Amino acid sequence: MACDAVGASGWVRNAAGLLFPGKSPAFHDRDGPDVQPLTSSPFEVAGLLLVILLACHEVGYRLGFRVGKVDDEYKRRVDMIRNAILALVTFLVGFSFAGAGSRFIDRQDLIVKEANAIGTAWLRAMLLPEPQRGEVQTELRQYANDRLELLRSFDPANIQRLLAKAGEMQNRLWRSGMAGVGTDREFANFMLPALNDVIDIHSEHLSAARRHVPQPILIVIVVTAAVGMGMIGFDNGLARRRFFILSTAFALVLAASLWMTIDLDRPRHGFLRASEQPYVDLLASMKS
Repeated sequence: MACDAVGASGWVRNAAGLLFPGKSPAFHDRDGPDVQPLTSSPFEVAGLLLVILLACHEVGYRLGFRVGKVDDEYKRRVDMIRNAILALVTFLVGFSFAGAGSRFIDRQDLIVKEANAIGTAWLRAMLLPEPQRGEVQTELRQYANDRLELLRSFDPANIQRLLAKAGEMQNRLWRSGMAGVGTDREFANFMLPALNDVIDIHSEHLSAARRHVPQPILIVIVVTAAVGMGMIGFDNGLARRRFFILSTAFALVLAASLWMTIDLDRPRHGFLRASEQPYVDLLASMKS
């Protein structure tokens, strides 16, 4: 029993740290030290959300049950407040989901854009003289492989290592490109912009990966949803009936909506992950 209690409390702490990352310094985002992952453990997040909503419903039910019989005016006021809160929850979740969906598409587009930029630089590097041609193509191949590993990695230390390595590789790419074009200005205008695009898109990709639903808004959404479930429970308590199946079904739908919004906003974690296929195809083309 003691072991079960310790395990349960540890699960709750871990899930809470994932849902509200600012409270737990143990979690670090793959894209930088300033952002924490919310969906590295999607089942924990979904489970925590469902537990919170059901617990608030139960608290509301017990409070409503204690109040006992009320007049019709009181009941109308309760219904009005409950409906207003649930309408607000619908608006907040819908607004956040739309923003998360837009950011998900933008991040996926950036992956395709970056893969295309690396591929273009690879092809143009064929025009460089040796040894710069080999140096640039070797760096680009390793750079693409590291981008793929970055998408797959969940280890914060490895993520930071790959990001630091990317900066070093970009410097080497630029130096080799400059050495390869020499004093030929026309060739430089053809070759160097391709390398510059690779470097610039890296910064764009990092910036996009760090844009999420702000934590205060996420907290407001979860709290508002919890209050809404509490009001449903309170109304059920006034009626002296739990309506367990209906209330649980609504809690499941609401928890799933909240979780999907969170998961969609972190496309490198959880179930809804950004596709790595552009990098896979790029690496395959580099080997052919």
